[in-house]
Amino acid sequence: MSQTGKDKPIVFVSHVEEDAAVASKIKNWLEDNLLEGVEVFVSSDEGIKPGDKWEECIIEKLKNCSIALVVCTQMSVRQPWVNFEAGGALVKGARVIPLCYHGQRKETLPRPLSSLEALDLSEQNDVSKLLKIIAEEVGLRAPDVDPNELIRRLPARNYEELEADGKLPDIRVEVNLVMGSDGRGGVLHFISIEAQNHDKNSVFLSWPSIAIKGSTDRLVIAKDSVYHLPVPTGELKPGDSRSIIVNPAEFKLEGNLGDLEQLGEVFFSDKIGRKFKGSAEDTQKAIEAWKNAEASRTHDGV
Repeated sequence: MSQTGKDKPIVFVSHVEEDAAVASKIKNWLEDNLLEGVEVFVSSDEGIKPGDKWEECIIEKLKNCSIALVVCTQMSVRQPWVNFEAGGALVKGARVIPLCYHGQRKETLPRPLSSLEALDLSEQNDVSKLLKIIAEEVGLRAPDVDPNELIRRLPARNYEELEADGKLPDIRVEVNLVMGSDGRGGVLHFISIEAQNHDKNSVFLSWPSIAIKGSTDRLVIAKDSVYHLPVPTGELKPGDSRSIIVNPAEFKLEGNLGDLEQLGEVFFSDKIGRKFKGSAEDTQKAIEAWKNAEASRTHDGV
């Protein structure tokens, strides 16, 4: 069956930003082998044009898709947007197929994705099954292709993710006292929280947090204390570092400065739940140095 233009069945590929290359390769492979008999929508692969209202565009494609493919990595399955897209496709009656890659295995998918039959993009039989399922669903004839065509196109598997429950990447977290100007010739003191990537792979970090001793609570650092801008998140490449300047006087803790003694280790979490920590001792050394510097500044009448 030949279909053109707006009559083409839509295959929606759901993914997070970090897996855009995987989604793009799937799109190209499907279009090549189904002779453009389907429209494969990948939002990051020119699926949304400048000026488009991206949320409306995505929802419109979800409403009209016949199949939704969900790229499942240890990073993506924890993201609300991926589960929103998968749920939206299910509600409208589309076939939803989780596609496991990187460190994600079929048997360890979280709910609700675990309730669906999943495929592994590194397994030849599963790749062949994927093409046949899509062809049958949209009324096309499935060509006889070598599944390794797709497997060879995909980005190299990230084996650091495969070890996510074991060895951590070499991300070092430091906490130090730093000085800055108050803009009037005076000196202010701050604390620098820094994550350094000494590993061979990128990591994708969220906001830094400071643990509260004797509690499961934490103090989340969402803005810096100099420019009051949101703390950057996302990819930290090998050899790069990310530093956030904070003023402990702005911390929302009950009581006076003595309550800063509640603070424990600084840590950054990544998108697959790993934590990269400094030490509680380093936090308290920096806090103590800051308190002494502030006391000296006040004593000198600055």
